[in-house]
Amino acid sequence: MIRLTLTLSLLASPALATEGALPMDQAISLGTAENRAWCEEQGGTLQLSDNPATAVDLTSDGTADDWIVNETGAFCGPDYGFLGGSGGAMIHAVIGNKVSSWLGGAWMIHDLSFTYEGEVGPPIRMLMLGMHGSACDSFGAAPCVVTFTWDGERLIAYAPSGPEGE
Repeated sequence: MIRLTLTLSLLASPALATEGALPMDQAISLGTAENRAWCEEQGGTLQLSDNPATAVDLTSDGTADDWIVNETGAFCGPDYGFLGGSGGAMIHAVIGNKVSSWLGGAWMIHDLSFTYEGEVGPPIRMLMLGMHGSACDSFGAAPCVVTFTWDGERLIAYAPSGPEGE
């Protein structure tokens, strides 16, 4: 019998990046490059919240040398306004020089371990994003959580399937 064991590892609290990690300012610049360029095209300057980046371990290598950059509260000033809406704001995962970006309202990191015949396997690190319901083939306010995990080269997504028979 296979049993899932979900170990909650909330790494959303500030963590220290390890030596050799991409510095926070570079991770922020890399993650926000697209919106920063767009805002400049509009004649503005992208302004971020005071603490837009959190050092995390997304690759399960035991070091918090990856980054989540959250654009919640981002403002394209002086004339455009706040970025984001009912679907949330841009959330960027920065792993080395690779950036993955999504529109989401919240993020959380969990470790998932499978137990088989009493033996607990190694944990699988998951990045979970609370997203607009349309990302789960539903309506805006519907609960929608999309999960990503590192495959050694990139973050891959769990794709929700439709009801049986589809």
